Amino acid sequence: MPFDATAPNLDFLLIATAIEMELSDRDLQVASKRYNLIAEHLQRPGGALADYMNDALVYAQGSRAIGATIVDGSSDDRFDLDAILEFRAPPAWQPKRVLDELFDAFEGFPDVRKIVRCTRCVQLQFAFMHLDVTPMAPFAAPRQERAGDIYHSPDKGADALFSVNPYGFAQWFRQTVKLPSHQFQDQVRAMRSQMSIPDRIALNAVFADAETDKLPEPIDPLRDAPQVIALKLIKRYLNLRYAPRDRKRPVSIYLSKVAAEIPLNIFGLCAQLEALASELDRRMAVALASGQRPEERNPVFRDENFNDRWPKDATDLVVFRGDLQHLLAELARAREAELSEIQEIFDQLFGERVTQKAMQKYLDGLSDKAAPAAYERGKGFLAAPALVATSAPAVASAVVAPQVSRAPAHSFHSGLLK
Repeated sequence: MPFDATAPNLDFLLIATAIEMELSDRDLQVASKRYNLIAEHLQRPGGALADYMNDALVYAQGSRAIGATIVDGSSDDRFDLDAILEFRAPPAWQPKRVLDELFDAFEGFPDVRKIVRCTRCVQLQFAFMHLDVTPMAPFAAPRQERAGDIYHSPDKGADALFSVNPYGFAQWFRQTVKLPSHQFQDQVRAMRSQMSIPDRIALNAVFADAETDKLPEPIDPLRDAPQVIALKLIKRYLNLRYAPRDRKRPVSIYLSKVAAEIPLNIFGLCAQLEALASELDRRMAVALASGQRPEERNPVFRDENFNDRWPKDATDLVVFRGDLQHLLAELARAREAELSEIQEIFDQLFGERVTQKAMQKYLDGLSDKAAPAAYERGKGFLAAPALVATSAPAVASAVVAPQVSRAPAHSFHSGLLK
């Protein structure tokens, strides 16, 4: 393996940054509790849709289904989670009525602060969490498993139905993404256990601790795959870039499909993220050159086009491509930078709060007792804590003179799970 293509300590910082964007275990439990309450609430006697819920099915879609949920980051610690509500509405109901009836049916949902009727879903807003519930009419049998029509009813324009299979895509994603080595997974889990991810949702939920703790949350090893970590990082980066813009960002399911198609990179996580950004940039360049939108089909259900509402015009492609090239340029700069500059770069890319905590984790891992050693730039080796007194004064103040410490132990070159 050509060592100058690796960046082991940038990998460490990127993993720590991704972990800081996750839900805590208790937050995952509260989120699961709310998923489980959807069917119960809609089936309650007297509910607006109770008569149609006998054969209803509720399941996760989007980031929750593939282990890629992150803190939004653009305004607060909000998480957006998605669910499909599969049920058979009366044939005479138009999309507008289905969404309106679902909106009414969610009245009184526990702990909800606001209910919003959107173009294709009903959004339940909680403290630090949104839950988007998309109603879907299942196809008549025989059908592909969990394929159906979702309802589209905008404020302006005609109602429509769109044929989709989000469940099938999630299954494809999970089968396509190759898990890394057990050693890599163990290291990520060890980092997560030491980082004390704060509870965000649970602290503001009405559920008692005893009720929440009774609900176990299965650990999904897919969330630690480098392809999924790279996806989380690029989603966070784009959330921050698009926050001040009056323009739609690329849809997450499109980013997820491309991330799954990028092979596991033997040179580590930074290289994995660069490969994802480079491939997206290549696709934008092709779309601009050809004058055709980057149409992206569900690999298990070709009728579904993930990019049916994006891009709006060529400017969307140009803006997105500029973001990708900026990300690649900043990662290249981080490979050559000292630690204080790397923190500044990461603050801009992924948000100051999460990267400061990730940087602190890195500094805590440096060995004060290690013998001094020189490391070359461009190979992922970082400067000592003494050189970043302005960024981490609590740690740097304990160091009496500038010195170079060994990098913390690592083996983040993911490898394939055998």
